[in-house]
Amino acid sequence: MKNIFKFSQVFIIALLLGILVACRDDSGGASDLTPVIELVSASVNADGQPVNPLEATHVGYANNTYIIKGKNLQSVKHVYFNSYESTFNSNFVTDGTIIITIDQNTPYTSNTNKLEVVTTYGTAEYDFVIAPPAPVFNGFQPINAPDGSTITIKGNYFVNPTVTVGDQQATIVSYTLTEIIATLPAGSQGKKVSVSTLSGSLTYPSQIGTSIYDDAFYGAVTNSTWSGDVYDIAYAEDPANIWQGTKAIKWSTKAWSAFQIDNSPSIPSNAKGIRFHIKSNATINQGIKIILNYSWAATPTISAGTSYEYVEIPFSQFGLSAAPDTMNLTFNNANGDSNDVYLDDIGYYY
Repeated sequence: MKNIFKFSQVFIIALLLGILVACRDDSGGASDLTPVIELVSASVNADGQPVNPLEATHVGYANNTYIIKGKNLQSVKHVYFNSYESTFNSNFVTDGTIIITIDQNTPYTSNTNKLEVVTTYGTAEYDFVIAPPAPVFNGFQPINAPDGSTITIKGNYFVNPTVTVGDQQATIVSYTLTEIIATLPAGSQGKKVSVSTLSGSLTYPSQIGTSIYDDAFYGAVTNSTWSGDVYDIAYAEDPANIWQGTKAIKWSTKAWSAFQIDNSPSIPSNAKGIRFHIKSNATINQGIKIILNYSWAATPTISAGTSYEYVEIPFSQFGLSAAPDTMNLTFNNANGDSNDVYLDDIGYYY
């Protein structure tokens, strides 16, 4: 959830839930006023509707609004999530309720996993995890790793991750917020890799063992262009132009030119089509023809934007009823403009 509420929105939610009509009896002694947290609930559900009745949760997200239910909360002075203070509006505090938005800068790593409510008469604690943003999965390398070897996964927000290959769990060797090193289980070939955290799961589209280019070409591949274009098959200058791994192909194309890949490795008979990631410095709208095995009988045309896009083209779009033996590819800049085109993780899919 990514909901930031204005005062009026929270007030309406509070009225709908009927939680602003509580009062406190101060007649007792101080020993009777020790704060207690009974539950914490999100204020709205995934559809933006008030949660009613409240549902206890022990997981929350920064910038989202939550309802703290308990006793003796009226004299609250501070509210901390993971030892980081979130401010509150006293209009949304009663003896039994605090409505509060978790501060957007609240940490989700190296933390206490506690909610603390500090009042005049004491402190109440509640187990509460601040979930990280949803994971970002920018690929793994090498794609053609054999079973039992390690892969390096790149992305972001890898907090207590798990890695699966197909339906088998991989062994995580180490991880940081932006990188995971994992060992592939037996039976990984042809399977996809997934990364999961508390905040979600992502699956990378390329399957293990299906690349002809992944930081370098596999086999005896050769390269050429039609017009003497400048190209670099081990481009590493700007990470923004590299999709996965540490290198990509940079093709500085002239008008009506092409980048040609010859002598590709053999393609399995059960492969369904070709796949690759592509971007360009300037958008190319339906201006790149894909030529397979030098045949002009059917040449699918694609676009390339200024951010990397994943492309799959089934062999049927080349007029084929089955996978070819080889996969020699030509990327034809079929328009009158020069451009810088970047290609990464080229292969086939099942």
